[in-house]
Amino acid sequence: MGGNEFRFFLSCDINLPVTFRIERLEGKLPPPNPPNSDDVDFTSEERRPELYVECLLYIDGAPFGLPMRTRLESSGPSYCWNELITLNTKYRDLTANSQLAVTVYDVSSCKSDEVVGGATIHLFNMKKQLKTGKHKLRLWTGKEADGSINTTTPGKVCFCFKYPLSELCTLKNIPHCTHATYGA
Repeated sequence: MGGNEFRFFLSCDINLPVTFRIERLEGKLPPPNPPNSDDVDFTSEERRPELYVECLLYIDGAPFGLPMRTRLESSGPSYCWNELITLNTKYRDLTANSQLAVTVYDVSSCKSDEVVGGATIHLFNMKKQLKTGKHKLRLWTGKEADGSINTTTPGKVCFCFKYPLSELCTLKNIPHCTHATYGA
């Protein structure tokens, strides 16, 4: 194969599970919720965030498969998972309207998992090509990722918007594909 040749694959021919990497969370976390009256000994200095990321695939606006979670991370800013996530879904099952909904949760509050923020990314670009390489997503603070077709939590935000959003870096790749970017 010469240097000017390209290889293309149809996603319907790729019989491999959807795989991507969650790298890290950058930026400042929103302040913790005020303590309940039950937590009289609680101070914000004592609370160290323990975060995990939940990923759910949406196909044509409907959830598809089971959500997958990363391990807990509490090492502090920047939170680094560098974790490979493999979904039960195969690339051949995806449609052009497939999206990945990514939500970051904090479990340090003892009561329930608090939503830190969420973002949704389309898996295919406008030319209906599967996106590859690193993608930096903007999290919508305090909102779970919305996988509907007209999502309210787009991970890619126009530069005209100025929101104080955290950033979640993800690396998406296709195994055994020569033009994909692999993590370190």
